[in-house]
Amino acid sequence: MIAGVGIDLVSISRVERLKDRFQDRFEARIYTPEEVGQSGGRASFLAGRFAVKEALLKALGTGLTGGVRWQDIETLTRSSGSPEVRCYGAVRVILDSRKVSRVWTSISHERDQVVALVVLEGDGL
Repeated sequence: MIAGVGIDLVSISRVERLKDRFQDRFEARIYTPEEVGQSGGRASFLAGRFAVKEALLKALGTGLTGGVRWQDIETLTRSSGSPEVRCYGAVRVILDSRKVSRVWTSISHERDQVVALVVLEGDGL
């Protein structure tokens, strides 16, 4: 059963500007150390991960409320190249309370844009 769907579109150049302006503070506030490590400093990679975070928050319908933090959502690249979403903290509590068993995501890049789709699968409320 689908328990939620979210989508987000992010400008890669916007992420580049944020990285330039705030340097390491931007990455430290938004991303987990593993996400930063896998990014290799590429704004396109970070933009995709940001889009997943936003799409997941939209699927939950919570935004950054109730103790939810950006780093509660982590997207890593599997050996196959596909993205895998891991959730911690308040996001994990919300997912568990809603009986969400799996978070599906897809990320696509086109020129200066990245889009991410998140589908929450579970037994529902």
